[in-house]
Amino acid sequence: MDKKAEKLFKDGNKEAAIKEIVNDLNRDHHQLDKILQLSAYLVEAGDLEQAEELLTKSLTLFSENKDVRYNLGNIYFLANKYDKANELFSKLIQDNYGFEAYFMEAKTLDEQGKKQMAIVYALTAVEKNPKDIASIELMADLLLANGNFSEAKKYYQSAILLKPKAKYYFNSALCAMNLKQDYQSYLEQSKKIDPKFFAENEKKLANLQKYLTETGDSNGRR
Repeated sequence: MDKKAEKLFKDGNKEAAIKEIVNDLNRDHHQLDKILQLSAYLVEAGDLEQAEELLTKSLTLFSENKDVRYNLGNIYFLANKYDKANELFSKLIQDNYGFEAYFMEAKTLDEQGKKQMAIVYALTAVEKNPKDIASIELMADLLLANGNFSEAKKYYQSAILLKPKAKYYFNSALCAMNLKQDYQSYLEQSKKIDPKFFAENEKKLANLQKYLTETGDSNGRR
């Protein structure tokens, strides 16, 4: 890693940091660590096109390097090129890259509308790394969107144990409401942790309460 570039980037001098690594790679373009560092900086700077070009060219030098392929897969995902992302993550899974490939494959499948398959890969990601909060959150979100409120609530509760967030409490409340369980304490915690998030999502809650009332299911236990 280029420490000078790292300091520049952390200090907010993103353009100077990128230029520093580019100049170094122009002198020797076989520096894999700096290629990966530069690709990450380009993504953070919002230049997906340059990041994609950099890693695509790097594959000619490091065709078997899993980190290059994983980073490129992430860029394809961010650029909404889901078919290309899917191809890379599937290959990385075959190559035993790690839980991250399952996580990104789940996100990719979700964007492609393949919800059930996304749940399968998200579950594998959680099983491979039970402490990864992003994988647990993704699993919970997918289950909630699929209407599996009981299982979704369990995963949000697991997420809360690792890192209490307003979203996890709020979505636990949504699950509890659908399951006709007590939910008020979840809402109170959500509002306490992040009043802004709660206010922005309060309409979602009101709509659900209205729906449950209209369908005769609102036992709204408070």
